[in-house]
Amino acid sequence: MGYREEAIECVKDHVLPLHKQIYTTYDGDFDRIYSEGYNSKSYHGRVIEPGMVYELSYSACSCPKVKCGLRSNPDQCECSRQSILYVLSQLEPDSQFDVRIENTILRGGDCCTFRITRRAGVKRLIAYCGLNCEKCDAYIATKNDDQALREKTAKLWSEMNHTKILPEQINCEGCRMNGRKTVYCENLCSIRQCALKKGVTTCADCQKMKSCQTLEAVTSNVI
Repeated sequence: MGYREEAIECVKDHVLPLHKQIYTTYDGDFDRIYSEGYNSKSYHGRVIEPGMVYELSYSACSCPKVKCGLRSNPDQCECSRQSILYVLSQLEPDSQFDVRIENTILRGGDCCTFRITRRAGVKRLIAYCGLNCEKCDAYIATKNDDQALREKTAKLWSEMNHTKILPEQINCEGCRMNGRKTVYCENLCSIRQCALKKGVTTCADCQKMKSCQTLEAVTSNVI
């Protein structure tokens, strides 16, 4: 199991709900969250650049495996970085974040400090793979209620994916949007299922993106 997967398993049931509660309490205002919400004996936040750059520091290592003596290698701090990335992606799925390790106790520091940069939001109609749903025939057919385009798309996708896709299954409101999905996007797209499992906003957040053959096949219009 990689650090990303390990991080998600570690924080999804207990840590994530806590952060969601803080996020809701402060109406999603990151400046207030990092100046007021993240302020306890065990951790505290700091606003470096309003609206964009923040710091989150822990007075002690919060990793359960380190605390119980199972891990001592400083590389384990990557798991903590990934957990912060995951929590942020769940709080704001339409924004992107960079998280940098400033210092950690395992690396000889007095505390564990992470620098968080909040980047411009990703358009919600950008799919997990990076393709623009607004240019997808299924989305266009749905938006315009174009039956001829549904039939054309169903025939093409059936041939490309070696399965039977019916015109009535060509209804989609966007890969990352709530609402209807095509049968391919809902059940057959391995990229979407992978991204949902990893909890990333798009594949750009995944460390394995550059070597992912499935992603390369999609963006090269092979499938």
